[in-house]
Amino acid sequence: MHTTILSLFAALTIPLTATDLELTKASDWPGWRGMGADSVSQGSPPLEFDEESNIKWKAELPGRGLSSPVIVGKRVFVTSAVPIEDGSAPADAPAGDGRSRRDQPPVNEVDFLVMAFDRADGAIAWEQVARTQVPHQGTHPDGSFAAPSVVSDGEHVFVSFGSYGIYAYDLVGELAWEVDLGDMDIHNGFGEGSSPVLCGDALIVQWDHIGDSFLVALNKATGKELWRSARELGTNWSTPLVVPQGEGGPLIVVASSTTVAYEAATGDVAWTCGPTGSARPGGIIVSPLMHEGVLIYGTGTRRGGTMVAVKFDDASGVDVHESDALMWTRDRDVPRIPSPVAHDGILYALKSTSGILSAFDVQSGEALYEPTRLEGVSDVWASPIVAADRIYIAGRDGTIEVVAAGAEFATLAVNHLDAIFDASPAVAGDELYLRGRSELYCIAKEE
Repeated sequence: MHTTILSLFAALTIPLTATDLELTKASDWPGWRGMGADSVSQGSPPLEFDEESNIKWKAELPGRGLSSPVIVGKRVFVTSAVPIEDGSAPADAPAGDGRSRRDQPPVNEVDFLVMAFDRADGAIAWEQVARTQVPHQGTHPDGSFAAPSVVSDGEHVFVSFGSYGIYAYDLVGELAWEVDLGDMDIHNGFGEGSSPVLCGDALIVQWDHIGDSFLVALNKATGKELWRSARELGTNWSTPLVVPQGEGGPLIVVASSTTVAYEAATGDVAWTCGPTGSARPGGIIVSPLMHEGVLIYGTGTRRGGTMVAVKFDDASGVDVHESDALMWTRDRDVPRIPSPVAHDGILYALKSTSGILSAFDVQSGEALYEPTRLEGVSDVWASPIVAADRIYIAGRDGTIEVVAAGAEFATLAVNHLDAIFDASPAVAGDELYLRGRSELYCIAKEE
């Protein structure tokens, strides 16, 4: 079983108390895309930083993970897949018969690891190996078996390793329950990625793959299945959106073929929206968002795609695409991996995975500024976030560019850290959290 160097500190820490676990809700980032599932924070993290300045702490991360940091009270949660080396091959390498690594399963066991860090100093509070197993299928060379982000209700942390189990831990690391939903068969062996979301008392898991696909609701207290809704076959990596209408729901799930709104209580289909514009078959990575009553989602793939805006309150029927609820579409300069972000009536979207940013009016789809090349960032997987009327964009080469939010493009700062950023940033209070390939940063103003 895996043990990190940091775990040695855990044995020396004072046991947690109820006071230690008291949540500061206003400064939490409880899941993928934050409190409102829109990547917008009310905090004010530093504008400028580097390896020598405004670094509150930096913690070592074992293995490989793409999950974004999740902050609940005094804890920061991430996951990782840690290969158990036996000297034969890396965990995601082929056995050596000449086929590509995605054509056959790995050969080594992997520890599926959940880690909780102390928000004050980056010391590890606890870690749990959810499962140790040889993965049944490979993943993208730049991917990970720990790609989905965790989600928390302030009492438990819910973790999806997809084919390798769904888990619920309390905030001190005790396992509450676990569920095995089977094995996914992912297109091209690219790996799994959809993050779980909470909707009322249910944990929602999207299970889109080449085999039998479904959306499932699990009781967050017990893991018991509440309902399951069958979906069209096909791999998608996007994360469902819970539209905040009273007591949870409906749920929006995006795919290249059909975007579906599900009733949160039953899993029944409320309405659908077929492919639009240049959308083509292929897995969807970009996650949907809501802003000012407008549902915005992308169908971007490697071959092209479309960004779609729907007036949510008017959406109904078999195909919203054929109704007045469809507000606008755009089939150029749309994102493929990074999800867009909206703030104060403006939508910001990167072109494909490049450092080219556009801004659009949310209501009309009109371009406020045409595709503009960023000064420092050129290759992006992480989704942009907004804090203090600034857009933070983390590039894969360790560059983090900060752009002014507004109708005119302006770069405010170009920062650089010694890391590779594929996971999306998070903001809690006035702290910016960045997860690199092998490190976790907490960025905060020096006192």
